[in-house]
Amino acid sequence: MSIILLFVQHQARHQATAGAAAFPVGVGPTTGHHRARRRRRGPPHERGCAVAAQPRKAATTHPSYLRAAEVAGILHVSPKTVTRWAKEGKLPFLKTLGGHRRYPEAEIRKLAEGLREETTA
Repeated sequence: MSIILLFVQHQARHQATAGAAAFPVGVGPTTGHHRARRRRRGPPHERGCAVAAQPRKAATTHPSYLRAAEVAGILHVSPKTVTRWAKEGKLPFLKTLGGHRRYPEAEIRKLAEGLREETTA
């Protein structure tokens, strides 16, 4: 017999004795994932039940921020134009720790409303 065939037979014999059929694919008694999953189970609201069954969180008072692509969609321009306007000081923005620009939603929507009024008047 070839070495590969012997190895496959050994694997099959080992899995049959270890009760591998009781574990999901990729999770075995030696990986520890099965035991760790059991330990983490807690009350229903902590273990991922349906969204409707979870308690509602209070509305946050933090202002929301938009990305350049979202601002571009609101103002009907390209994301590159949004970036250029921010560099020129025409749009308010904050920089994240990673260096990305985020634009305050309330101010952007107010600006968009102002631009609509100018074009219709």
